[in-house]
Order: sequence, then structure tokens, then C-alpha cells
Amino acid sequence: MQANRSSGRRRLLIAAGAVAAVLPLCLTGSATAAAGRPTGQQATPVVNPDYLYGELYAMAKAFSYRVSGADGDPRNPADPFNVPPTVNGWQELIGYWAGQLTDRRAGGDLAAFATRADHYFRRTGGYRFDSDDVEVTIPGASCPGQRVLLAAHPDETPVPTDIVGLIDSGTTSGTTGFGAARRHITDSNLGNEGAYDGLSGVALTLAEYHALLDWYRANGTYPRRTLKVTLLDASRGKTATGLFTREGSRYYADNLIPAGPQGQYVLFANMDSLGLDYPAYHLGTEFYWNNVTGGGVGPWFTFVKATPTAPDPAYPDTGAGSPGANITANAAAIAQARADLQAAIAAGFGQQGAKYNFAMPLENPLRYNQSGQAPNPYSGVVPTKPAYGAADQAAFSPVRDDTDALEDEQAFFDKGIPGFTVSGVKNSDTDENPYAATVSDATKATPVVGYAGNQTTFQLGNGTPQPGMTTTAATTAAGDTTVKVAAVTNLAPGQPVFIGTGADTEYGQLASVGTAGPDGTGVTLAAPLARAHPSGVALYVNENQPVGYLSDTIEHLNYFAAGAPHGRQPQQPTEGLKRALELPAQWTGMLLAGDNYLGAVPRPDQPVAYFETTPARPDTTLTVTFDAGFSRDANGNAKGLKYFWDFGDGTQAVGQRVTHTFAGPTFADVKLAAGRGRDFGLYRQTVAVGGPTGTAPATGACGTFTPDESARLTAAARKGTRS
Repeated sequence: MQANRSSGRRRLLIAAGAVAAVLPLCLTGSATAAAGRPTGQQATPVVNPDYLYGELYAMAKAFSYRVSGADGDPRNPADPFNVPPTVNGWQELIGYWAGQLTDRRAGGDLAAFATRADHYFRRTGGYRFDSDDVEVTIPGASCPGQRVLLAAHPDETPVPTDIVGLIDSGTTSGTTGFGAARRHITDSNLGNEGAYDGLSGVALTLAEYHALLDWYRANGTYPRRTLKVTLLDASRGKTATGLFTREGSRYYADNLIPAGPQGQYVLFANMDSLGLDYPAYHLGTEFYWNNVTGGGVGPWFTFVKATPTAPDPAYPDTGAGSPGANITANAAAIAQARADLQAAIAAGFGQQGAKYNFAMPLENPLRYNQSGQAPNPYSGVVPTKPAYGAADQAAFSPVRDDTDALEDEQAFFDKGIPGFTVSGVKNSDTDENPYAATVSDATKATPVVGYAGNQTTFQLGNGTPQPGMTTTAATTAAGDTTVKVAAVTNLAPGQPVFIGTGADTEYGQLASVGTAGPDGTGVTLAAPLARAHPSGVALYVNENQPVGYLSDTIEHLNYFAAGAPHGRQPQQPTEGLKRALELPAQWTGMLLAGDNYLGAVPRPDQPVAYFETTPARPDTTLTVTFDAGFSRDANGNAKGLKYFWDFGDGTQAVGQRVTHTFAGPTFADVKLAAGRGRDFGLYRQTVAVGGPTGTAPATGACGTFTPDESARLTAAARKGTRS
């Protein structure tokens, strides 16, 4: 962990100002946030959809590509390898995002309590520069020792650098050499804005954060628990099997969560790809291209994947410390979070329904009533469909156990942390593709409207199987090289293919092609399968380009959500996309504000004390750095504060940032008093130093004190900081 405090914040504001030069003036975060700030008491946080979309639009236009670990030294914006944001906008996006969370001009007076920290790490695969799990923290007032994490991923890695590097190796293998590198470049999202995959989640974190701060401000309250908002970096980047690495989330979960009773996470809320979600309709109409069902197609499906309530194949129980065992150990909290999540979604549906009269307009002016029919324009009156009802919630936004562990949530669910990931369409025949049960899987493999997640592009098919797309015709086992297939049309030796679905998807190469069917000779792979696959799963050629392969731009995202590239003006959203973004943001804000999570207490009239350590888990060292730079006085100011430390081993120190070496492995009950004059805020954290054995002392999870402890520490702080 490497923290970036006062000097980093000054640099951040400069960076945000520089970014504003490339953003439309009316869409800079400070302008839209301030314009939508509510007044008067609020029952719940209320998301501002105009601010949300304005941020998404602005970031999509300003920060293209975003390859983590390939944009110069993130500690030095002047590094000559920090290329312009229209070539690689990773550094600039991070600076802009953090500025919207910490700058009072954007977030109001409560943003003064926010502190940015940068957690640098080097990802695998030969990356030259560090990645960064950048984080903004607002410490809780009465239970700072418990944390709520709101997260998204900032990068999209259009071309995996480890694959591209093979071009220089001289190898020509279609699987691992130049052919693979060329294919990954041509099939990548190079040139895309990443409006859907990546930036939509980033924009939601901004909107939810500002809704929470507005709610606290309007009610004269403050978070009870500590709020952390984080961009989990290095989420994108294909491995040799074609799957994604999710290195930033793994780094965070393994290295940045303390081992003691304080610093634990009561909720993980992950915003993934959003916008192709309920209540928007496919292309803005229930009757769209080749409507094979003949009776209208429902709205987009919203995936809400929660921590499993019991071990499952994605989170198995293989003994103490395993994912399943951790889930079992925290089952009560996980069950409570599941109930709270479902209640928040219901409340969000009710709030949005009341706001929009329980109706959803279908904006696409073309109507396809029957398969094969020519389009007929609507009469000019935009049709509407009933929306936001309880039946729709159950059908299109159910809460499910996470069974595939494909996204950043895996690292946190492995630890048994309650939480969820919310996202829009992925590759899913069951939930996304509007086909009757009798339609073949080969047809479903080319959705009428779908999202080709492995290239971060939108895919508009034509309702028929595309060349090179088929399914397995028999079960296969790990180690097999022969795969029975339903069809061999347009398959050829040397072609790269993907086999399977979800977490079981793997990459291969065809060595030879035989005959089709369960009794045919099938296809032979160049290398054995790593996994078993059932009959009927997709097998498709990675080089195949389906009809209408479209890049991930803000215009295409609007089009798929509503049938138009934008609203009345180019910088305005379609109604479908606006509402598809607003609904999950609204219920997420409601959930986070709940008493079991951030909660609310009266605005503090005393300093708020809080510290973190480097390393966060000092398992193999006796030397620890303690940083109280998160602390603030009652007005959100750090200037003039004094800091007194008691390390629990008979030694004390003063100063905002101090380093202490312990005599041996220990559970250190470290106490901080931060304030000035006679007013001090207090916080404690039991730090597991050097891998101690035994049981940690029974200090409360909130990091608070008994009255006698408070009096003694405050008296010592007044004496120790007297100058």
C-alpha cells in the first residue's frame, strides 16, 4: 500500500482541471453535481440521473482505451510514457474520478472528509508500470472500524500486452504466437470508449456517492461506518485460456483487508457493466429485428449476483480458510445482507415507479410485429409498457447466488464478505436471448441482440447461426482432444475457438475437422481440454465476425438500450439508457444508506479520528507505518490537527504519519487521538504484527473505547501534544 495524501490531492485537483479542458463545460462533474443538489430533509438518497449520464458521457469521450500498467508511472503524471488520454486514458480517468469524490466544488462540504489513497501493484504478464487500486475513504463517526466498499473497474485493456509481445518473439503458432497476437488486436475493442464495460460502473459509483453525501447533508447527518469507494484496477487482460485476470480485486482482498477485528467489510457493492438493464427494452422496442417469438420481447435483464448463502461449486468448502468455509462462518451476515439487498431493490423499484408513473416508453419508432415483416413507423405517439411492478422485479432483477465467479466479486466472496455485483447483459442464452425453448442452441449462440463480452463489443445477429458457430454434440472430459460437434460448416484446421460457457469457457485451436453429430468424428484440438464440458454448449471460431459487430461507444450503448444514438441532443441520453442506469444506482444508494451498512448519525461536533497501516497486513514484518491523514476536525479540516499514538507496548508517539517497530509478533492494540486543544477524536485498531499466534484481544469491531479508556487516552493526548 502506498498512500497519497496532501501533495497527491493538490496534484489531483490540477489533473481534474486539466481534464476539464477536454470535457464539455456543461458536463464537468462539479457543474452537474451542484446543479442537482437537493434541499430539505430526505427520506433516502436520491440519485441524480442527469449527473450520472453526464459523467458517463464525458468520461467516455475523454478517456479512451484505458490500459492499466501501460501508461507510464502513475506516481508521475509528467512521465514521458504517460500518453494522451485519447490514446490511453487510464491515468487521467483515475485522477478525474478521484477529484469528483474529494473536491468540495463537486461533492460539497462533506467531501472535505474524503481522502484519496493509491495502492500500487505490478500486474503479471510483463507490464512495465504499476497498476493502482485507487481509493477514496470517508471515516465513520461512531463505528469507523467497520467498512462498506463501493467498487467498479476502470480499465478495459483492449489488447493484452503479453499477447502483443509475442509478435516480437518470432513464433508463429496460431495459439500462442503471432497469429494469436494479430487476432487479439483485430478482435479487440481498440478504439472503443468502453462506455458499457468499465465506465458505466465508474459513473454509477460517482452518482451513488454524491447521492449519499447529498442525503447526509440535507439531513444534518454523517456516516456511522467508514465508506470506501474504489476502482479495482487490472480487471481486464486475457490469460492464455481467454479468461480475465481480475488482478486488482485479488490484490485488494489479499493485501488491503486487515487481519484484526477492526477494518473488516460489512458489505461489498460492485458496479459492473451497466446500461443494458431493466427497464430498457432491446433497441427500444418490444418488436425488434427478427422477433422469433412472435409475441413481443421483454426488457433487458439485470444480473444481481450475491455472495452465496452456502458453499457452491464456484465457492467450494475444501477445509478451513477455503471460500466455502468462509461463507459458512459468516452465514448470518450474508443472509442478512441478502434480505437487505432484496428489500432495497423493491424500494428502488417503488421509488422509480412513483417517479415515472409505473410506465416505460418504447422510443424506437419502428415496429416489427411479426417475423419477416417490414418495419412500420409508429403513429407518432410513443407507446409505453407497464414497468417497475413486483412481477417485473422478480422476472428481470432477481437476486441470485454467484455461481460463476467471473467478476471482481470473486476475491471478496472468497473471504465470506457479504455483497453483490450488479451488471447488465452478458453472454447468457437463458436470460438475454428471446428465443423459445424449441430453438436450437446453435441459433442461441448468435443472439439477436447480445453482448460479446470477450471483445467488449455489441453484437447484432440475424437470428440464424453464423458461420463457424456450433455446439458440442456429446460430453467431453478434461484431457480430451476430440470434441463431437453439431455442425462443421466453415470450420477449418488452424482456427482458434472458444468452447463452453461462463467460468468453464476455454480457448483452443482446431488441428483437424471431421464429421458432425454425436456419431461423427468431430473436431480434433491442438491441445487437450482443461475442463469437462456437457453436450450442447457453444463452440465458436474466435475470428468469426458476426453481423453488425459494433464497438462499445456511448452512442451504441444508447442504441441498444433505446433504439437511438442519443436523446434530443448529442450529449443527452435516451430515456431507456437513462433509466437503465438510474434504477440500480438508486437501489444501491438506498442499500448503502441502511442501518446495517453506512447508517447515519448526527453530524459530529468533535474531530473524527481514523488511521490505516502500511502494510495493511503486516504478517511478515515487525515494522509498521501508521497514517492518521484520514482524520478531520468537525468541519472537515486536517490543518492544525495534532496526533497522539499509543502502540499498546508501553511506547507512544506524536505526528500524523509515524513508523514503529514492535519487539516481536503481537496483536497490538494501537490507539489514536486526533484533535486540537481539548477536543480529540479517538480510534483504535488491533493490528496483527509479525504473524502472532493465539487469539486477538476482544476489542470491539467499531474501534471504540469505554468511558474510562477514552478519558485516559484523551488526557494523555492533551499532555503529549502540548507545545
